[in-house]
Amino acid sequence: MTERQQNPVRAWFGGLPTATKMLLILGAALLPLLVISVLASIESARDSRSNALAEANTNLALSAQRLSSVVNRAALIVRIASDAVRRPETAALACQHADAQLRASGSPPVRFLVYDPGGGVACPPLTVNPAPAPRVAAGATSAAWLDPQGELLRLWLYDAGGRPLGQIEFPRASLEAAANLGSTTQPTEIELAVDDSTMRLFASQPGQQALGGVVLREPITASGVELRLHAAAPRMSWEEVLMIVLPLLMWLLAAVVGWLVVQYLLLNPLLRMQRAIAAYVPGDRGFERPTVHSAAREIDDLGNAFAEVTRTVARHEADLEAAVERQTRLVREVHHRVKNNLQVVASLLNIHSRSSVSDEAAAAYASIQRRVDALAVVHRNHYAELEENRGVALKALVSELAANLRATAPTGAAGMQIRLALEPLYATQDVAVSTAFLVTEVVEFGMLCGARIVAIALEPEQDGRARLVLESEVLAGKITCSPDVQERFDRIVSGLARQLRSTLERDGEAGRYSLTIAVVDRDTPAVP
Repeated sequence: MTERQQNPVRAWFGGLPTATKMLLILGAALLPLLVISVLASIESARDSRSNALAEANTNLALSAQRLSSVVNRAALIVRIASDAVRRPETAALACQHADAQLRASGSPPVRFLVYDPGGGVACPPLTVNPAPAPRVAAGATSAAWLDPQGELLRLWLYDAGGRPLGQIEFPRASLEAAANLGSTTQPTEIELAVDDSTMRLFASQPGQQALGGVVLREPITASGVELRLHAAAPRMSWEEVLMIVLPLLMWLLAAVVGWLVVQYLLLNPLLRMQRAIAAYVPGDRGFERPTVHSAAREIDDLGNAFAEVTRTVARHEADLEAAVERQTRLVREVHHRVKNNLQVVASLLNIHSRSSVSDEAAAAYASIQRRVDALAVVHRNHYAELEENRGVALKALVSELAANLRATAPTGAAGMQIRLALEPLYATQDVAVSTAFLVTEVVEFGMLCGARIVAIALEPEQDGRARLVLESEVLAGKITCSPDVQERFDRIVSGLARQLRSTLERDGEAGRYSLTIAVVDRDTPAVP
């Protein structure tokens, strides 16, 4: 009798995909958690009591801060205007300035008036109807009155001796704008209260009173103005405690069951398969699939698929190695030919320079030879390590270029010095070519114009940039040079700066040109 006939249930379960097995096992283990979740959903509104209280306090603090800012700012403006109106020469200007500041605070604007030292109105052009200032206790600096209809808040300001300084009227619309919370997650209402009078400023459900449960208060001024917040907040019950404890226990049970299932159905077989795959080395005779006793049919399929892949990879690796070897030989040949061609061109230019019948022709040949030498130096440094190109070494490039320039200097510039202060930085071939040409142009310009010294510095900066600094007295205009040479030099260096995608910074007094260039990380291969 076969195993399938002896235990048909086990045979059926073993034939299912692993995902289906996990679904059946975890579904049975988490069934009690489903019941708890249903009970929890009935009381889910009560879970948020602490969040509701925190949100209500945050909303109250935010609204109180905004309202206090509006009220205190207006009071400060009026007090400053009150001090200014005591001086006749600044009274009119103070009123206009205060009016402009309060009108800019919002729409509709806050209205005000200022009393003069005699108790009269010092700012008559304003549109506030003076209201009798109430008496206040000693030491009080303000008093408030709220319209019974909840449309206007009036605030009187006093000095330390109880003399009224000014009167401010806050329309309801301006206070609503400051107290507006936008959207809230719970029914919320905010109102302003002075004694028994209230002004409703915000309601998350317009036209409907917020549910009771939380009432919070926050004073706005020392004159009895108070901000109140009403928010609905459910109470904690025993179902909430049950909802917190039971899911935790069920989660632990589900975690244990899930671990057992994954460990014995997946992890152990996969671990044996992983060890066999890790021991495989490309180039071996083949992948030896281990014998795996697991109910997961997909693991056997994985082993068979990997064995087939190893055979395919072995064939492809052989083809790639042959192709890479051919490509390496071809690149070496191209590099060798380019280097020889540049050397031939430089030698021909040198021969023509020596055989020239005029000094102008010899200087022209020498100028061209310097640029060919600059390109050859870049090429030689770029392909110095052909198999692992990680950028052109700018320090070695500029040093070799400076040596070549000294060797090809005309007789009149034989004593010119080239000073170098270079950090070991690296750049792509495109940046290196433009940099080499720029250095060549500046040094040659110094040679042609009779400079005594040319200083070249390269310093690293942040974000993959470095600063190249070229300095000479000829760049400061202290040495007179041919206008044609000067014009050509300015045009060429400006073009090279654009090729480097940088801005050429010129310090005429110091004779210094500087610009930033892109550099590459030595650990990251550069793109040629």
